[in-house]
Amino acid sequence: MTAQKRKKIEDLIYQTYLIMDPSGTNTDHYKNIFKSMSDAKFEQYIKGVLNNEDEYFIFHTVDYENDLRIENVEKAAEHLGVPLFEYVNMPYVNNNKENPIKTRHPVPVGYLHIKPMEQFRIKKNSASTEITTRSALTNQVVGKDKAGRESDQENFILTTLNAVDCMRELNGPRSDDMVMKNAMYNDIIQKGYVSLNTLPDHLENKTTLNTVNVHLIGMGLNSDLVKPL
Repeated sequence: MTAQKRKKIEDLIYQTYLIMDPSGTNTDHYKNIFKSMSDAKFEQYIKGVLNNEDEYFIFHTVDYENDLRIENVEKAAEHLGVPLFEYVNMPYVNNNKENPIKTRHPVPVGYLHIKPMEQFRIKKNSASTEITTRSALTNQVVGKDKAGRESDQENFILTTLNAVDCMRELNGPRSDDMVMKNAMYNDIIQKGYVSLNTLPDHLENKTTLNTVNVHLIGMGLNSDLVKPL
């Protein structure tokens, strides 16, 4: 580790942090760390970061003091020559590694941090495979079976993707509409298949909508959730 090489590494770190945090808080933080290091210690530190995927430089932020802003992230990425948007190949879509399907437009790329389930043993025993424990008010799965429900965030995603038929299925026969659910089970047993278009899809069979409608009426408000006004 020569003095020239060390200076080049330090300058890259300081300049990048100064772009992301114009207040200089993060730059000063690393300057204080590095100034007490010998060249050998500095080399050991840098190699430790480069050779360990779990090690990285930390960005320190305080709300309303040195917030991390997306425009500064873009400038820092450009400074480092790191693309934030790339075309992504998806060979799993057409099962062709030689000529995979590629995204039409560049998309954001980066690490996706996924929190594992609470318990791991032979199987994921915190996941529910039953849908029998339900709320008397909404007919939605609750308690030990609540892991089987469609979350709000998942519905937001389906709405964004305009996945209307997916929402019809997940929020209809696979949710609180027992009339639709029984018809679905009946078709599967008798025919071996089912189509959403042949199932009785009526608002008055949606338990959650009926419950919300009753609450609105109790508040002195009329709604068209179940029946037209």
